Amino acid sequence: MSDAPAPEAAPRTPDAPEKSGAFIRTFPCTSCGARFSFAPGTDSMRCEFCGAQNAIPAGADSRVEETDFGAFVKELEGRLETWEQEEVRCEKCGAEQKLEEGLFAAHCAFCGAGIVSKGYAHRRVRPSALVPFRFDRDYAQGAFRKWVRRRWLAPNDLKRYAKSDATLTGLYLPFWTYDCRTSTDYKGRRGTKRDKSIDWTEVTGHVDHFFDDVMILASKTLPESIRGATDTWNPKGLVPYQPEFVSGFRAEAYQVTLSEGYLEAKKKIDARIRELIERDIGGDDQAIDGTHTLYGDLTFKHVLMPVWISAYRYRDKVYRFLVNGQTGETSGESPLSWWKVTLLAIVGLFLVWLWAQGQ
Repeated sequence: MSDAPAPEAAPRTPDAPEKSGAFIRTFPCTSCGARFSFAPGTDSMRCEFCGAQNAIPAGADSRVEETDFGAFVKELEGRLETWEQEEVRCEKCGAEQKLEEGLFAAHCAFCGAGIVSKGYAHRRVRPSALVPFRFDRDYAQGAFRKWVRRRWLAPNDLKRYAKSDATLTGLYLPFWTYDCRTSTDYKGRRGTKRDKSIDWTEVTGHVDHFFDDVMILASKTLPESIRGATDTWNPKGLVPYQPEFVSGFRAEAYQVTLSEGYLEAKKKIDARIRELIERDIGGDDQAIDGTHTLYGDLTFKHVLMPVWISAYRYRDKVYRFLVNGQTGETSGESPLSWWKVTLLAIVGLFLVWLWAQGQ
């Protein structure tokens, strides 16, 4: 996106639902009646049984628009989010069941068909865009095997889990993105090294910056230990939300509210402003004594981002693993082999002893 102010989109509130109920749909195969699912890395849906394919039609508008943050928050004043589980009916086998907490798209426990929430799990803000999966399950399985092979401090028998069909689930995670234009006045000191001392000079200045797509994970289900692969995304891959891309995958509704997400985004914005100020001060060292920042043109998007996630059990303990469905980056948890850790510690102590003998 450019630095120009983004166009304002009409807030999507419960009083302005998507037309024709097209936010969530299921897509039966025209050949055999089974379910179409999105085929990662393509612009098509594929039947899980007969292999028939249908191209996903291009949306009427290819733009991913921003929504004015202040106006939307004001619109939501006094409207409480609801988080209870929703009971849904499978359109294929007719079974009624509750969606797992936090999900708005999953699979029927009886026949495996897609089941979806008709009201986006009672949330007030609905996704306007998503990044479709670029990699399929086979790629994610291969990434899991490579990741396990690189765990050289893990027990040797852990590798057998990479050879088995570890449960891999395609999941869309909810994110908030925030755009913001900042204008900051500051006062501080510039340090210049003089032998073993530093001379300080008082300075004042001003920095402007446009923050584009500051991304905040809106899920609370992922432990910190596996979030590494969700830190880096390319927002240029976002496309307007179409239900075809969600077909066949699980999808989470947000658990971090729009306002809570902005507080996290502001921390990132303020940290970046400090970096810009230090660069502007220059010199050998910098000290910031005070700042005053104006935040303008604040907009947001609610988007869905793709991951493949796996859980495997080792010696009665569950570990989780994640593959970024856009970049292929991996992160996860793994057990440690204590004899390998002990051996590494002994080698480290020995090297320290050799270094000390040489001094």
